[in-house]
Amino acid sequence: MNKLLLTLGVTALSPLALAKPVIVTSIKPVSMVVAAITGDRADIEQIVSNSASPHDFALRPSDLRKIANADTVVWVGESLERFLEKPLENASKEDSSIEWLALNGMNLHNFAEGHDDHDDHEDHDHDKHHDDHDDHEDHDHDKHHDDHEDHDHDKHHDDHDEHEGHEGHEGHDHSGVDPHVWLSPENAKILAQAVSKRLSEIDAQNAAYYQANLAEFEQGLAAKDAQIRTALNKVNTVPYIVFHDGYSYFERHYGLQHAGEITVSPERKPGAKKVAELRHEIEENHIQCVFSEPQFSPAIVKALLDGVNVNTAPLDPLGGDIKLDSNAYYRFLDSLSGQFLSCLG
Repeated sequence: MNKLLLTLGVTALSPLALAKPVIVTSIKPVSMVVAAITGDRADIEQIVSNSASPHDFALRPSDLRKIANADTVVWVGESLERFLEKPLENASKEDSSIEWLALNGMNLHNFAEGHDDHDDHEDHDHDKHHDDHDDHEDHDHDKHHDDHEDHDHDKHHDDHDEHEGHEGHEGHDHSGVDPHVWLSPENAKILAQAVSKRLSEIDAQNAAYYQANLAEFEQGLAAKDAQIRTALNKVNTVPYIVFHDGYSYFERHYGLQHAGEITVSPERKPGAKKVAELRHEIEENHIQCVFSEPQFSPAIVKALLDGVNVNTAPLDPLGGDIKLDSNAYYRFLDSLSGQFLSCLG
């Protein structure tokens, strides 16, 4: 009798019975939106570590195994994470993945469009490109390998003055669609809806749980969005310079507009001519703040600001230090808006 009970117990507790869906994400911002829906009913495995950048990332064998074993891979898209395109194809995961940029209803705009006052607009004419892609959602943007951190920082030091711009940018050449879509709360809601739908399909017994999490996320996001808009309205005329042109979704959504950027490609150190131009711009436009980014060498910003009297602060577009849980994306928006307010206020 005891043996029978033991056998039944082992069967009930088998790995198959306890297995949760495994969602592989590319970068931290993707993980934050996914975590709002998964709660404790699914596992998230992120590829790009929190201290690295997707702009010059290279997959390891362990990452390929993650992709192969994933129930769903969630990524931003080819223009940010080209390193995922071929592995997804090789693992036959293209159709089951969620490519954020390809989702129906996304508000997208091009780098070439500049910085107009498109507060909540963000080029709805791009929506027509996404009507057929409801089931092929995202392809990761914040995957930061915990043990791959040096791969990123080694490529961003002072001796790489005229090198690595395009190679490190993995197709991120600032001439097409801006892939930094996680900086728009509207786009975060679109991804959350897609993740809830997919999880409800692959884990039907918890469908009601995922749908309830989606409703809660949408409600909380609306409240957080309104709160941040009110706060940033106080500084939306203050000029500033960003490290690289990657914040336009956030800037347009909240009515901010940067006056310039240090570099187009994050891995490329500006030359002497660019530094001189930026210093002139700082004086001419009474720039209040120059933002750096924690994923890249601070020496670049240091060289620019040497002898210049202007505020500086880190601006983290990836939320590397944000604890990953169901409220992570709210805290990310709080952190980003707080970084703007602290330097511009």
